[in-house]
Amino acid sequence: MGLRACRGRWPIALLLAFCGLHAAADPDFVPLAERTSTLLARLQGTTGVPTGAGVLRLADPALQVRNCDDYPYAEPDAPRAGARLLLDDLRQGLRQGLQCLSGDGPMGRLHPYHEYQAHRLLSLFEADDRPKTFQCVADAMFATAVATGPRGTSITDPLYLQLRQVRHPAVVFDTYRLGGILSRRHDDETYRAFFGLADDQILEHRNGQPLRPANLHRFGNRPALVFHELVHWLGHQHSALYPDLAHLYETCCFGGSDYISDDDRNREHQQTACAILKDDRLWSQSYHPYRQMRLWHHLGYDGLKSAMRADYDS
Repeated sequence: MGLRACRGRWPIALLLAFCGLHAAADPDFVPLAERTSTLLARLQGTTGVPTGAGVLRLADPALQVRNCDDYPYAEPDAPRAGARLLLDDLRQGLRQGLQCLSGDGPMGRLHPYHEYQAHRLLSLFEADDRPKTFQCVADAMFATAVATGPRGTSITDPLYLQLRQVRHPAVVFDTYRLGGILSRRHDDETYRAFFGLADDQILEHRNGQPLRPANLHRFGNRPALVFHELVHWLGHQHSALYPDLAHLYETCCFGGSDYISDDDRNREHQQTACAILKDDRLWSQSYHPYRQMRLWHHLGYDGLKSAMRADYDS
């Protein structure tokens, strides 16, 4: 019985011990590295088929990229090859993220629970009956990107209007937020009071080229962002009470935060996140949420996010 056959049937410690012992004898078992290489080769080996209306489809793996000609930064003079650039970011994010979770990255071996999450993510990509969707919007939401989760989206979610347009599993990117473009949705007084714009600048911003103020962040490490969003497909949500896996994986596996330009500070935060991901005390309680929540707080791990925010570029 391999790891793929054991998913969902065993607590993590028993699952990894039992399934690992039987993997060599199971003809259906495929090691994580081999599964990863196969997926990346399939993504590398296809450019997709344009089907009109801004949609690029891939058959293997089953996915579609919608309305992403202007990905990533909505630049008017850039070649309109955003869909294929997004696929490149997806490949790079999967390669680095899955290598990290498998324990083969420069950060070393993490707790085996995270290798199990890598297998789960690969299973989503391997499922032909569940097409994956990557969609782009422009100045439509406050978030840089948002992903669906297996439990659906509440109508009270502030991003519900975007998420209801796609089916799980899916990720929606906002090219205005990625590119650090000032929203066109503010009223004139907000532009004057908060952004210091004169009336002629407001007119140009609304009707001509949108402004890209220097103090608005232009996201650089896009593969890290893509992998971060993919983790949400597994049901891992942002939380202050429980381990935030999407945030921990991005910080550990991709070198810190895109919002921190200080390399030394990023290195420290990366080391902290990786240490958290290796702590058996925390991850051995993955199927006991209350105990894990108490450990998360008791060990002081819930302070990582606030420490990182304090180091964000001003």
